[in-house]
Amino acid sequence: MNSNLTNYRFVVKEIPIKETIQDLIVTNRIIAIGIQDKQTGITIPHPLTDFIRIKYAYMGKSLNSQTIPAYIVCRFLNFIYYKIKEGNDFFLSLQSKGIRGLTLSHGSKYISHLTLCGLKRSTVLQHEGILTKFYLYLQELDLIDQHFEVKSRTDANGNPIIESLFRHASLQTRFPSKDTMKKRTAKLKDFGVNRYSLTAHFIQVARKVAPDIAFGVCLQFYGGLRKGEVVNITRGDIFASTRESLSVQIQDNRNKLFSHLTDTKNEYPKRLNYLKTHLTRQSVLDNDLVWEVYEEHTKMLEIKQKEIKNPFAFFINKDGNAMSGKVYEKRFKKIKKHFLESLLAAERYDDYRLFSDSYWGTHIGRGIFTNFLMDMGLSITQIAIGRGDRSIHSAMDYVDEKLTIESIKEAMDEIKNIPIERIGFIEDNLVKKIWKDGVLKREKRFSYY
Repeated sequence: MNSNLTNYRFVVKEIPIKETIQDLIVTNRIIAIGIQDKQTGITIPHPLTDFIRIKYAYMGKSLNSQTIPAYIVCRFLNFIYYKIKEGNDFFLSLQSKGIRGLTLSHGSKYISHLTLCGLKRSTVLQHEGILTKFYLYLQELDLIDQHFEVKSRTDANGNPIIESLFRHASLQTRFPSKDTMKKRTAKLKDFGVNRYSLTAHFIQVARKVAPDIAFGVCLQFYGGLRKGEVVNITRGDIFASTRESLSVQIQDNRNKLFSHLTDTKNEYPKRLNYLKTHLTRQSVLDNDLVWEVYEEHTKMLEIKQKEIKNPFAFFINKDGNAMSGKVYEKRFKKIKKHFLESLLAAERYDDYRLFSDSYWGTHIGRGIFTNFLMDMGLSITQIAIGRGDRSIHSAMDYVDEKLTIESIKEAMDEIKNIPIERIGFIEDNLVKKIWKDGVLKREKRFSYY
């Protein structure tokens, strides 16, 4: 790490590689650590990519699960570069020694730096865990001069847990207190008591200003799909029985849809972290508005057929390729902007303040969908299943605080015994009798704005 290296920075890149698997050449994507020239933007791969490859990729971790440790390592090394440029005596020796000169004290000072920057305790602990794993990797391959004792303990299930390398009293590492929270704008999870009319209105705005994703918004609000799951949909993934039932097969179609992208983290369907592809069918709470938007979307695909470059793509960007997660999010923000303006114009000041004073994006659809399931009177277990979750923990964020410990335990036991193929499935009779003939009919607020 000599002085001219401060003109560079460590970056994370997702790159395609060709591998031979069972005598077939296939293209896979990996997360790589690279060195980027700040002036030219040119990036070259760095050997530390092997840390991510060996400790995460080879262990079967998804691209998303590889990305976080890669970013943490890059952030740590860029912190060191900054300290060298700053002329900090404690770090200057690394100019000549490089990675081999790293000590636990360097890691400790980085963790303390994060704490003093006001990061949340959970974030700092996450960095600590990744750095411990990183230092152990360097020691295993004899890439670091300092050697340290590795201590481990066992958890309740008898599994070994490596203890942090940065807790020794001599290091004086600083951590946030347990009640320290980074100040941030409140995150909004739902549209509140007016969710029916506001959801319908939001979709109507989408039809006007971003019709290319209006049906995607429907899938998020009425099916709980995440952004990456929406843009991954191909034409063959939609199962529609018009005005009767609607469901979506969620799978990783990135190789089919996004060969034009160099980085596909934003297109990853998250539920594949815990469900196999054949178990990811998601039911959608259909209604007249959803069917209108669906029909408009399919008609648009027919009209633009000659312009579409990828025959599998269901959501299309302006150049005819499959729409990326970043473009989808940009389109969603456009809808949000016009949505807020319409609330002001209609003098709905309480709603406007709620939405403008809070942070929210595409993920709010999943929260609204969860509240629709609650309005149907479903149990915690049914809500978790309807969301496509393997446990009740995420659904618990939306459930009444008055639930007893016993009922929660019963729900946890119940979902363990649910056949995995039912995850994401909402029974047809519940959708028809409770949703269409019940909730929607009695919910007077559900009307086009």
